[in-house]
Amino acid sequence: MLKAFWFSGGGILATWLAVSPNDGMPASSQPAAAQRQASSSEQVELNEQALRLRERKSEADPGPSTRNPFRFSAPKPAPATTRGAVPPPPAMAPMFPATPPPPALQLSGVAQKNGSRTAIIAGDGQIYLVGEGDSVAGRYTVVKVDPEAVLLRDSSGAEHRLVLPQ
Repeated sequence: MLKAFWFSGGGILATWLAVSPNDGMPASSQPAAAQRQASSSEQVELNEQALRLRERKSEADPGPSTRNPFRFSAPKPAPATTRGAVPPPPAMAPMFPATPPPPALQLSGVAQKNGSRTAIIAGDGQIYLVGEGDSVAGRYTVVKVDPEAVLLRDSSGAEHRLVLPQ
C-alpha cells in the first residue's frame, strides 16, 4: 500500500514539473519585442505589396460559382463548334454478346462421406452445403462436385467453375 502512495506521488510530482512554466529559467534567445521590430523600409515595402494585392483583388471578377457539392464530377462543357468541324461518330454497340458475370460465390471446402461429396460454398452472407443437383442461392445448380472444384450452371445455361483457394 505504501509503495502505491510513493509511485502515485512521484507521478503527480513528475506531471507538475512537466507542465509548470519556466519562470525562473533564463531566456536563451533575444527578447521577442526586439525580434518583432521591423525596419521602416520593410514596413513601407509591406504596405506597398498589400496595396497592390487589394487592387488586383478588386479588378478580378471570379464569376458565378459552378461547384455543386452533391455531384461527384461536373460534366465538361461542350466545346464551341466551328464551321467545317466534323461531329464525332456515334458510339457503336459491341458486336459480341455480353458474358454473364461470374458468381459472387467462393468454394470453402469439399467433404466426402460414404462416396458422396458435399461442397461448402460461401457467398451472399450465407454458407451453402450442397451436393450434385442441388440449388445454390436460388440462381445456380450444382452440376458436378470434384475433390478441389465445383461446376455450377445458371438459368441461362452458362457454366461457372469454383475452385478451392490455394
